Amino acid sequence: MLQVIQEFQVGRPQMFAGLMLLAFLAQALWGAQARKLSSLEFQYIEAGLPQRPGQEYRVTSPLTSWVAALPFRVARYAAGKSMSQARFVPSAWMPRLPFAIFGVWLGAALWWVARRLFDDAGGYVALGLYCSSPAMVMIASNVGPEIILAWSIFGMVYTAIGVAHTLYAPVRKWAPRIVILGLSIGFALATALWSFTLAVLALAFMLYLAPGRRLAALGVWLSASGIGAAVFGAVSWFTRGRSVGPHSLVDPKVSRQMLETLNFVFADGYLPLNSYLFVLLFIVALTAYGSWSRARYFGNTAPLITGFSAVLLFSLVPAIHLWDATLGLSFVFLFVGGVAADLLETEWGRGVARILAAGFLLRAVLGIVALGRWIRVPV
Repeated sequence: MLQVIQEFQVGRPQMFAGLMLLAFLAQALWGAQARKLSSLEFQYIEAGLPQRPGQEYRVTSPLTSWVAALPFRVARYAAGKSMSQARFVPSAWMPRLPFAIFGVWLGAALWWVARRLFDDAGGYVALGLYCSSPAMVMIASNVGPEIILAWSIFGMVYTAIGVAHTLYAPVRKWAPRIVILGLSIGFALATALWSFTLAVLALAFMLYLAPGRRLAALGVWLSASGIGAAVFGAVSWFTRGRSVGPHSLVDPKVSRQMLETLNFVFADGYLPLNSYLFVLLFIVALTAYGSWSRARYFGNTAPLITGFSAVLLFSLVPAIHLWDATLGLSFVFLFVGGVAADLLETEWGRGVARILAAGFLLRAVLGIVALGRWIRVPV
């Protein structure tokens, strides 16, 4: 076992998880290279570059624009050219590469949280679902706010939960966690301002987990929110506010379509058979959760609540033009991983393991087929 830094060791579980994340990255790079850039992707890239006279942008995510333009800024400094001379797209994968990195980062965060909550078994199940998810690969191989928002929301919620657990520790240990929580909130706000609604949900989790320290929890959340507001302001200033439009503000609209988004678990597979395979796993996990008291605890309940809340809340603001389903999938993968870890510890554990292995093998094959079909669809 190799110890890289203090309290983090690289052993067999980390190596296996790393191989799974490499497979995810390979799929994302495949999709990034094989597809042409869409007009909306060009909008995000242009909004992150120095503005041309009279140019207007329809996109509403400052951080997405900055990240999309980052490869061009790096290329400019490396080549010593002016930005006006660097307005070209040498390859489709170049502006999409940072989003693929965010996808790997989210997968690593998902595995880390799942392993701490549910041990190795839960971590492998959650990460296996993530790395074989065509929907997550698609947003990680595309220029858009979904993967950054999914990453920042996941970090925000679980950093808040972690902070709540440390409120009984000495105050000197709070500062680093407050800063991390503030950065998470800031990145989420800079990606989509409406994500403040999930910051409020994170506060609710903190208040629930610290019944004797609720004033301290509120103070920590307000301090982190102040840092988050500063991060949002800095990103907006750096992009000159060109991608901050009225649709990124509070403009909720209740509709029938809003409720229809709650079937977002069907959007994971892209192909019907792949979707039904995951839906079957989710239904089994949900049935076990509802009928088995051992599976009903906060570690399983929090991702279930957050997954559906994220999709429902963002569907209130259709003008943001997000693929809402992907915002809840990582939380649902965590929920299934938690219930699966509980089932694997029962007398039926060996049978459950075989079913999961067969399901993951089939899901991986179907996922590759789905990505191949998606890549051939004109943008």
